[in-house]
Amino acid sequence: MATLTTNNVVRVSEDVENRIYNYRPSDTPLVSSIARRPVKAKLHEWTADTYRAPNANNAAVEGADATFPAVSQPGQYSNRTQIITDSFKISGSTEAVKKYGRASEVAYQKTKKMVELKKDIEAAAIGNATAVQDDGTSTAGKMRGLYGWIATNNSLGTGGVAPNPQTNTAPTAGTLRDFTEDMLKAVILSVYQNGGNADVLLVSPSHKQQVSAFIGNVQRTNEVAAGNPRNVRLQTSFTFYGHDFGVTRVVPNRVMSGADAGLVNTAYICDYDKMALGQLRPFQTMELARTGDAEAWQILTEVTLIVDQESTLGAIRDLNP
Repeated sequence: MATLTTNNVVRVSEDVENRIYNYRPSDTPLVSSIARRPVKAKLHEWTADTYRAPNANNAAVEGADATFPAVSQPGQYSNRTQIITDSFKISGSTEAVKKYGRASEVAYQKTKKMVELKKDIEAAAIGNATAVQDDGTSTAGKMRGLYGWIATNNSLGTGGVAPNPQTNTAPTAGTLRDFTEDMLKAVILSVYQNGGNADVLLVSPSHKQQVSAFIGNVQRTNEVAAGNPRNVRLQTSFTFYGHDFGVTRVVPNRVMSGADAGLVNTAYICDYDKMALGQLRPFQTMELARTGDAEAWQILTEVTLIVDQESTLGAIRDLNP
């Protein structure tokens, strides 16, 4: 007696999940945490100043005439805007057919591109070494990222030179070395002495694992259930690094990977309230002119990184990945 098997059944129904799984990372801890600030030109400029060092010997003789030391002037800073864009084109048939996981291909691509562009902003705001002027022909404008901003508080490998944002000079890479707690403590001290709070340590995923081996975290175990000695959990990592001047939150950043030295070989000590994302053009989605049976779309934004005072930030550079 013959048995009908599925291989011989006509038009067996498909078994396809009606959703799209996307596990590509999308978190952007820097640009998601800093304020937005409107800018009005492709070159955004501002002024920052510092106080002189305290003088314990500031004492005047009774009746003495006033003296007039040199008056210091604030520093002038600037950054260029960067147009960050993507586009896509969807045929009329593609939009019309029934699809699994999305009703509209256009709507799905808009959402996906926005996430990808936000990650591009994150990478530029961290890793770019210098500001680049748009020449209107072949050279696109670029913002200066953290890698090119932090001049005052640095830990450098042998031969490494800090950047100079006022002259738009990129940092010089030094000899790579392992990330140590002494490097971190030295830069936190320098940041504190120059007015920063060292609220956040922004690191690559691999550097997060290295920081977790530091001894700055006080407690390595915690009770999961009181009264039961078996329910004690060993903490092999930590999120907050306690030090002499406060607590620094350690934030891993998935964008900080790859071959770019500003992303993979550098860790940043940040105060988010000392920075902002300048927006000449916030995100906008535009349908482009049709040339046939397809929809063409462009998504873009034009932004720059504003660092109110770079001496409140820090960088540990020239690190082995």
